Amino acid sequence: MTLLNSLEARHECWRQGIVGAWYLKEPQLDIYFLLHKERFPFVECARRGGKTTTTLVHVLEVLRKNPGWIWRWCVPWKYQAREIIMPEMAILQRECPDNFKFKFYHTDSFYEAPNGSRLYLRGVNDDKGESARGAFAHGITADEYGSWRDPEYIVNEVLLPQTLSTNGQIIKTSTPPRDLDHKYYDERERASRENRFIQKTIWDFEGHLYTRQQITDICEAQGGPECTAWKREFLCQPVADPETLVMPEFSDENIVDDTYPQPSHCDLYVAGDSGADDNTAILFGWYDFAKNEVVIDTEYVTRGTTTANIVRDAKVIEKRIWEGLKPHKRVYDADKQLLYDIIGDHEWSVMPPRKEDRIAAIHELRVEVQANKFKVKRRCANLIRQMQVGMWKDDRHLDFQRSDGLGHLDAIAAAIYFNRAVDRTRNPFPKGYGHDQSTSFMPRYGQNLSENEVNLRNLLRPKRGFR
Repeated sequence: MTLLNSLEARHECWRQGIVGAWYLKEPQLDIYFLLHKERFPFVECARRGGKTTTTLVHVLEVLRKNPGWIWRWCVPWKYQAREIIMPEMAILQRECPDNFKFKFYHTDSFYEAPNGSRLYLRGVNDDKGESARGAFAHGITADEYGSWRDPEYIVNEVLLPQTLSTNGQIIKTSTPPRDLDHKYYDERERASRENRFIQKTIWDFEGHLYTRQQITDICEAQGGPECTAWKREFLCQPVADPETLVMPEFSDENIVDDTYPQPSHCDLYVAGDSGADDNTAILFGWYDFAKNEVVIDTEYVTRGTTTANIVRDAKVIEKRIWEGLKPHKRVYDADKQLLYDIIGDHEWSVMPPRKEDRIAAIHELRVEVQANKFKVKRRCANLIRQMQVGMWKDDRHLDFQRSDGLGHLDAIAAAIYFNRAVDRTRNPFPKGYGHDQSTSFMPRYGQNLSENEVNLRNLLRPKRGFR
């Protein structure tokens, strides 16, 4: 019987606060060592990969070795805290001597070690993290971080201040969230750049937690290898469910370089969505009649700005990109009084957009996007981002989802108005465009004509001379 396989040896490990070395599987040790090394580790792990187990082992070791320490384990919802942690604790402490076990207190929802250290279980989405407040903490676990609402506020305003006096650790663990605009992704990239990030897919646990057949069965149960749930939850890929996206057809093919040429003859358009609490977004572009395509050339997105400043900036953009040419049409979604003020006081001619049958208008744009007849220049970063990851608020598709990063998808709203404003029947090319006039018999009044030219023209029109 080896040392770590003996019950006596494990009891001794518990006494010394050493659990991970014998309890965790090999792929989990990479996570375990990162937690010991970094103050702000970021763990992205497949569902059923043991990220909670690994993190909990680390936390228990820390609390076991440090009397009187405080740790807060925060999950999205209050009921999840007990459902996630309590079964794990029961398994972990099966072979722990009674005099070293953490005891759970239901009233205040915390575990207490014999040395007085405490592990508090808290849900942060119920009250924007208020229940997780405290004077200080030596460590915090932000579990299932990708499902936190308003994570920036909760971490920066509620949790981080508790660790300033203790130089405490904050661990973020999660599978990737469905919302591609979630703060999670920005923080994930930053952690990756700073070498405090680790990712574990389900395949990393093959031969340790699961057999190849078991992983294949999990994949099939999720819907197969192309299923978004399989890709996101088990392969840790940043993918959104198509049914939750407002513009699922938008792809890199719809993005063109900033040098994409404007045709010599086209109709120019401006479309805007006015926001009070939300952003104001205005799009400037053209309709290419020959190619039957809309191109968004420039965007203007602002918030908390006066109407005078918005109109002034819009005029400057029009002058810069179109050198004095006037757009064929401007549409702007705002109340009538504001439209009157914009036209009368600010001398910027606009009209309200067509807004009947909103769902049909969205579908019209989706069709154009799918056919690659709606293009966006790369510099229009806000519109591109919203088209890529903008989501519906719920499965009824009645309203766009709001977020700090994307606002209320105001640029998408402007794109919908833009697409509907385009007159696809109007030909902007002048009559006779494309004819080679050097070979046509057109009179050149006031110029000297040769004898042959006069004779040829008189043959065509014998009753009228050209001299």
